[in-house]
Amino acid sequence: MAIRPDDAAVLAKELREMFSEAESVLLQRIARAIAKGMEAPDWAEQKLLNIQALNREVAAILLDLQNGVPGAVERAIGLAYNRGVATAGTELTAAGLKHGAFAEVQPTGAASSIVSETLARLQPMSFQIRRAVSDIYQQVVTQVAAQTTLGTVTRREASQMILGRLAKNGITGFRDAAGRNWEMASYAEMAARTSSAQAMLQGHTDRIQELGVDTVIVSNAPEECKICRPFEGRVLSLSGRTTGKLKDGRTVMASLAQARRDGLYHPNCRHSHSIYLPGITKGPGRDTADPAGDELRQTQRDLERNIRTLKRKEIMMREIGGPAAVKAKADLGAARAEFKDWREANDRKDLAYRTSLKAR
Repeated sequence: MAIRPDDAAVLAKELREMFSEAESVLLQRIARAIAKGMEAPDWAEQKLLNIQALNREVAAILLDLQNGVPGAVERAIGLAYNRGVATAGTELTAAGLKHGAFAEVQPTGAASSIVSETLARLQPMSFQIRRAVSDIYQQVVTQVAAQTTLGTVTRREASQMILGRLAKNGITGFRDAAGRNWEMASYAEMAARTSSAQAMLQGHTDRIQELGVDTVIVSNAPEECKICRPFEGRVLSLSGRTTGKLKDGRTVMASLAQARRDGLYHPNCRHSHSIYLPGITKGPGRDTADPAGDELRQTQRDLERNIRTLKRKEIMMREIGGPAAVKAKADLGAARAEFKDWREANDRKDLAYRTSLKAR
């Protein structure tokens, strides 16, 4: 019984939903502030004067988020670590190593370190979010004022166009270690999912190392990316001390630390590892490549991102009102129907959490 990569997504669900809800509410508040007094002759001046009111709303939303994040992180990491320990126990029992398989693991401090590292990623987001909302609001006001000065569009039409562009990206500006830019909710999901997967693997590692096992085999993850494909079905040494050929003829590819440096278990990685006992464990065949599956997975993610974009747009257009609000709702319905048809045609699961936006 190997660790299932998708378990990390399930364990990170609480954090993902917290940030998704906060993002949608923040965008809604921006649109509501823009829409207020839309017909007033001094609209632009009033908007810039009223930014403090928006900042107070943002502060309240972020305070709720800050209060909830530490507990959610601790719960996700704790559950993930224990799941890794339990999975290792099952594997050890199946291999005939029953002694101590389900005894309590001596704490290594690794789970606490993962909690601290995750919070170090997530807690600074509050400052970035506050600054991003203020910048977005001021940019929208300035751009709407500039476009309406030309007399070619109304203030409402200009607001709809600019907020529609904002909906495509959401609240952005969050960068990972590789320098990739993420929107707010996706960054939090990536951090939580990656940390949960890391905690599961750490719990698994701590259990089997206590019983003197040093080798593991990397899973075959369907629809894998090209970064991790070379590691599938390969044997790794947890400590780095086991090298070369094993007694069953298999070769240790690298240490776990080296494999990580070479890209295995990157953010949102779908791979895991399980116990490897030479001469006992049977790994997957060598031909594990699934480029067609990876292409389908990437297409699904694109379609899911589009639905999230349209949901954000519908939330904001609802505040502005008019024909654009009706169209945004219709576009969202059409995209959902198209996505459903595509899933059925390609036998894909409906992973609803990936398109979920909660708005008050």
